[in-house]
Amino acid sequence: MSVAPIAQHVGEYIVRKYERSDAEALVIAVTESCEHLRPWMPWIKFEPQSVVQREELIKTWKNAWEDRTDFVMGIFLGDRVVGGTGLHLRGSANEVEIGYWVHENYIGQGIASRVAQALTTEAFRLWREIDTVVIVHDEANTASGKVPARLGFEHVFTGQREPEAPGESGVMYRWEKKRAN
Repeated sequence: MSVAPIAQHVGEYIVRKYERSDAEALVIAVTESCEHLRPWMPWIKFEPQSVVQREELIKTWKNAWEDRTDFVMGIFLGDRVVGGTGLHLRGSANEVEIGYWVHENYIGQGIASRVAQALTTEAFRLWREIDTVVIVHDEANTASGKVPARLGFEHVFTGQREPEAPGESGVMYRWEKKRAN
């Protein structure tokens, strides 16, 4: 599998992999959004983190990029982190999953939808072996579910899973978009 995109302009936003120098901005964004993210993001239980801890996490993400196993990115407006996203190689070999979160001061502006659309297009452009882009969310996270619906993803599965975050119901929705032939 080739390397995922290094930087992508999405309107006024830049979607790119995190660099060590982004650690402080990421700490601020996540800390400011902790309560907004707590119901839906399992990783929020490890927050807040220090800049040093965040630098170590960014190093882990960088290694995953180099190994071509996971592609975690930030959504930036200038130097400000306004969200996070990623192309995650989970599931079968011919699919990639998109994840996203948005800073609480930027919700409702269509950022997650625009970023997910750009990453879907980029995944199909970069990786010939990818024929399916996936978005998964908990049924209770209705805001997250609006993104794939808005982008024309098909809801293909509803199933039970163990809740991973406090606001989750344990009912998972899986959405897919197939490569156009």
